Amino acid sequence: MKQTLREGLNFLSKNVVNILILVMSISCVLLFVKKNKNDKTKAEDLFELYMKANENEELKGGKEEGQDGSSMQKAFLDEKSKTLKLSKIVKLTNTVKIFIFSYPWEYTHFGLGICKHIKFNGPNQQGKIKGKWNDREDREKDAKEIYRSYTPIYVDRKKKEVHFVIRIYSPDEHFVDGGKMSVQLEKMRNNQTVKIAGPFGVLDYKGSNKFSYLTKAVQIKRHIVMIAGGTGMTPFFRLIKHMLLFDAREGEQPFVTLIYANRNEEEILLKGVFDEYERTFERFKAVYSVDECLDPTKRDTFENVGYLTEDLLRKYILKYERLGIQVDSSDTLILMCGPPPMTAFLKKILKEDIQMENVITL
Repeated sequence: MKQTLREGLNFLSKNVVNILILVMSISCVLLFVKKNKNDKTKAEDLFELYMKANENEELKGGKEEGQDGSSMQKAFLDEKSKTLKLSKIVKLTNTVKIFIFSYPWEYTHFGLGICKHIKFNGPNQQGKIKGKWNDREDREKDAKEIYRSYTPIYVDRKKKEVHFVIRIYSPDEHFVDGGKMSVQLEKMRNNQTVKIAGPFGVLDYKGSNKFSYLTKAVQIKRHIVMIAGGTGMTPFFRLIKHMLLFDAREGEQPFVTLIYANRNEEEILLKGVFDEYERTFERFKAVYSVDECLDPTKRDTFENVGYLTEDLLRKYILKYERLGIQVDSSDTLILMCGPPPMTAFLKKILKEDIQMENVITL
């Protein structure tokens, strides 16, 4: 018995390091699995939050009024430099994350109108090759700070939280430096801050189908078409939600068509929310286009595979295709947000070839 015990102790003493490594490895694996499971649950919970009407959601910017009609003017955003504190990051896809920031409690509301955006700014970065970024001439090489525009998809005035869907452009073989701002944001940890300013933007939704565009008032009569590329969807998310869930139900409500283009099916953001809206509201139609379909078995589930075409635009802009209702150009408003080459190309088609009257690029 003593001999067996002695041999066991000798074995443990000789292999204690290996045993500790094994235990730590198992613990790390379990922690990783638990973390991924929690992230998935959080993402699903957020989808539920984004999908439904929430009395705490802020859907207008500017001034809020008290019960006596007086203006409280306690908006956080005032076009001056501010800071947001990171509360958490939730993984949405391999390249996209939901960033939840908080703003100070002393403000009654955030103050960002629908379709408006804010600018994040951070220290400029040096590329792997001096004077270049992603092997191209770096136009910001002499700047101390850089600015990037982002639009939140959800603002909670009770919790003082602002949610952003942000694509992370990590360095790879094609883009050796990645994205200047998104890589910095990904490295942030909870309770760290980022400098921002706002609100900015040429378009502001006032509710009840009315917009303010620069200095002009714009009224939607029958049909609003939103054309988005990638994360260019974010300015439209709150707009679609407001029009479907919060606008007054009296009178005729406009048809809403979202034409949403992405590089592939894995990059379609918040598709579950848009699909649920389409099932719920007859006056909403989501049209998905991908440059390439990674899964051949899903090819038929997309309206278009390849770049957006004039034929596709005509199909969904000249009428509300879901109900087959023809709509005049003067009764249609087209909004676009996405990569500048895409929006410039589409604007030319819309204005010159299809001869649409009301086209606005955000």
